[in-house]
Amino acid sequence: MDAREIAALADRIVEGRRSRKPMDLAGATASLSEADSYKVQFAVHDRLTADGSDRMAGWKVALTLPSQYEPMKLSGPVFAGIYQSGVRPSGTVFEKGWPIKAGIECEMVARLAKDAPAGQRYTAGSIKPFVGNLYCGSEVVENRYTDVAKLSGPGRIADDVLQAACIIGTEIENWQSLDFAAVKGRSEFDGKEIGAGPGTNVMGGALISLAWLANKLIEHGVHLKAGDLVLTGSVHPPVFLSGPGVAKTEFVGLGGASITVR
Repeated sequence: MDAREIAALADRIVEGRRSRKPMDLAGATASLSEADSYKVQFAVHDRLTADGSDRMAGWKVALTLPSQYEPMKLSGPVFAGIYQSGVRPSGTVFEKGWPIKAGIECEMVARLAKDAPAGQRYTAGSIKPFVGNLYCGSEVVENRYTDVAKLSGPGRIADDVLQAACIIGTEIENWQSLDFAAVKGRSEFDGKEIGAGPGTNVMGGALISLAWLANKLIEHGVHLKAGDLVLTGSVHPPVFLSGPGVAKTEFVGLGGASITVR
């Protein structure tokens, strides 16, 4: 895609996002390459924050397992932006109309204490000193499409991989000594479990995915910054909620978060 085509697609996505009506992006993104999809995503970020009414709050890691990204013909896990307007505390109530169709993912949320600039290749061990806080949280994803099943992997990247909100729950004390591979996460809706999985589903552990993100962003000319929030990846695939109700996520023995959808 040339610059004009990238701009036009970004404009279309932003218009659809702001309308809060289901979008039909399948055709427009069918031939989009993975490389160009990130160019579109960054252009979307610029447009949604240009007037100062919103700002970038951080990043998310998604599609952390081969069983998730390979069917979409993607080279590996992906990243997308988080907006300040979507950062919410546990207990948040989402009124009818947004998200259009909400889903839940059980994730740990990291808050960066300092910049992680270019100049080194980050690992789970070397990224640890850059983390200030770690929380049990969740991601609220949104099916904002007329037919999400037809949306390509690059199409999802271009539109921030279904991102709607970042929910911050219980702060994890002494997380530095936590065995991230051994943690167990689960989600429930109106008291019924709808998803669960081990920490290994997040690229082997949340700090591994965080290091991957730090390196990947540098490849794209940006870097993690102090204050950034990072949704490190879900222990289970997104589960879209069947209607209004209360969704909860939990990391067993550590804490959790909840939302209410009207």
